[in-house]
Amino acid sequence: MKPKFYTSLILTGFLFSWSGAFSQGKFAISATVAPFYGHSKSTLEVIVPDSYSPGTFSTETWKSEVSPKGYWVGLNTRYSFSEKWSASTGLWFGYSTIKSSTTSSRSHNFSIPVLANYQPSAKKLSPYFSAGALWNFGTTSRLTIPDIGTATFKSGRNTSRISPIVGAGVIYRFAPRLSIIAQPTFSYAIPPSGINTKAYQLALNVQLMFH
Repeated sequence: MKPKFYTSLILTGFLFSWSGAFSQGKFAISATVAPFYGHSKSTLEVIVPDSYSPGTFSTETWKSEVSPKGYWVGLNTRYSFSEKWSASTGLWFGYSTIKSSTTSSRSHNFSIPVLANYQPSAKKLSPYFSAGALWNFGTTSRLTIPDIGTATFKSGRNTSRISPIVGAGVIYRFAPRLSIIAQPTFSYAIPPSGINTKAYQLALNVQLMFH
């Protein structure tokens, strides 16, 4: 009986503290939509059979350069430490496509953003700055080659997981508990060890926030 009572007491206290913090404006929730343009350049050395000397192998350098386009959608929660400083996290879903004259591909993945935010003014319209990182996971890509078919690839050890991100934009409070945030952002994917890839994304992050 006592354990149940203490558990109920703790949960009640937690709910009261959460609702109190929310009513004081410390917590906020928001929905994100962020169309993006990306660019990736990779160099890979592979060992292939030597066509001029049967039974031997040679090393070739393969290069690829692609520019995916897509969008992020997701939900966020934000905690304000003061009128100017806050931290936010959430869960985003990303979708992108790449098209060339010979192939096309579609990819989707999930990402957890962890951001520190700075709002220098408490006015209705204020600059809004963010910096942090995205943790990417669950990537699935489908490559389609005409007359051959479609191949599916899933994320592995060669997939970039961490992407530092910075953003600078504005926040506008158009109602007592509703604000909209618009931020151009730049993110850079840190490649796994031994992989020579340079990839970045430019996005326009738009959030509708309830606080």
